Amino acid sequence: MRNFGKLASIALLFFFSIINAAEPIRIDASSNAAAQASWDRMLAESNSQTQQKLLGALVQINLAGVNSALEVASNPDLQSLSVSRIKDKVAGLTAEQIIDLAGRVSTVKIETGSQ
Repeated sequence: MRNFGKLASIALLFFFSIINAAEPIRIDASSNAAAQASWDRMLAESNSQTQQKLLGALVQINLAGVNSALEVASNPDLQSLSVSRIKDKVAGLTAEQIIDLAGRVSTVKIETGSQ
């Protein structure tokens, strides 16, 4: 009986680890460092096409509402585009959701070689 309990516990642990492994990576916006770490992990675990889309989305979300190069040149915050700058906008989002958000909020058109 005792071995059955251990075996059942191990089986449940294995089952839940498989379920959690399938969860998509989400941006942790609890701090700038956490946002950067989850962004880096998201990029590392994405294929090259998704990486390209995510990097374009990062630029688009950072520059949402910007209408001219003069705005970028005169605003130091816009000269360093990072996930930390937009962490509150992308908090808890998956890669797919970030790409979708960029398409909805962007005032910047990004063209990649694959388009």
